[in-house]
Amino acid sequence: MRRPVEAFRRAFSAMARSPDLTFTATGTIFVALLSVGLVAAALSTGERLLHAWAGEVRISVYLAPGADLQVVGAAVAAAAPGRSVEAVPAAEGLRRLARSLGDEGKLLDGVGPDALPDCVEVAVPGIGLEEARALSARLRALAGVADVDFGTAWLERLETVLRRARVAGLALLLGLGLATTVLVSNTLRLAVYARREEIEIMKLVGATNAFVAAPFLLEGVLQGALGGGLAAAAVAAVHSALLPRLAAVLGPLAVVPAVAPLPWTLLLGLVAGGAAIGLLASGLATLRFLRRA
Repeated sequence: MRRPVEAFRRAFSAMARSPDLTFTATGTIFVALLSVGLVAAALSTGERLLHAWAGEVRISVYLAPGADLQVVGAAVAAAAPGRSVEAVPAAEGLRRLARSLGDEGKLLDGVGPDALPDCVEVAVPGIGLEEARALSARLRALAGVADVDFGTAWLERLETVLRRARVAGLALLLGLGLATTVLVSNTLRLAVYARREEIEIMKLVGATNAFVAAPFLLEGVLQGALGGGLAAAAVAAVHSALLPRLAAVLGPLAVVPAVAPLPWTLLLGLVAGGAAIGLLASGLATLRFLRRA
C-alpha cells in the first residue's frame, strides 16, 4: 500500500516542481483530444438525427394494376405487425397530392384518378434506417405490390456522408494520437532528464526500473487524464452552446432525442484516451532513458 502512495506523491511533487512541462504536456493532449472530440460529437449528433428522422418517414406501398387494395392491405398489415396501416385508393391519393400542393393543386384539375396507383401507407414511428430498409424489402416481395417507397433517399445520402466521415474521423484519431504521443514523449523526456541525478542515485542504492519508472508513468497518466477531462468539458460546453442554434435551424426537424446531451461514453472515452496517450508517451520517454542509464 505504501509503494503506490509513494509513487503518487512523487508524481504530484514532480508535476508541481515542473509546471511548464506539465502545462505543455497537458495542453498538447487537450488540443488533440478537443479536435477529435468535436468531430466525434458532430458524428454522434448526426447519427442520432439520422435515426430519429428515419423513424418519421412513412412507407408507401404502391399496387400493381389490377391488384385488390383490401387484399394487399391485409398482407401489408400481416408483414408489418404493430404498425399503423392505411389503404389509400388512387382517388384519395390524388386529392391528398392536390392539398399538399396548395394553390398549385389546381394544376391537377381534370387529371383522372388512374394517374396514380392505389397505395397502402405504413406509419413507422421510432424505426431505424436499417429496419426501414428491411421492412421495405419484405413489403416489396408481397404479391400485388409494384413498388415500395420509404422516402429516405436523402437520408441514405446523409448516411453515406456520415459513413465516410467516420472513416475520416478514425484516421484523424490515429494521426493525432500518434503525433501527440511523440510530442508528449519528447516533453516528458525533458522531465526525466532533469531528474537524472535523482534516478542515478536511486539506481545506485538498488532501486528497480519499475520503482524508478512508476512516478513518471503516473505523471503521464495524470497529465493525459487532465487533458482529456478538459477536452471532454470543452466539447460538452460547445455542444450545449450550439444545441439551441441547431434546434432553431432545424425547426420541426429538431427531434428531441437527437439533440440531447452527448453520451457519457464519448466524454469518458476522451478522458480514458488522454490517460492512455499520457501513459504511452511517458512509457516511451522513461524506457528510452532507463536503457541508457
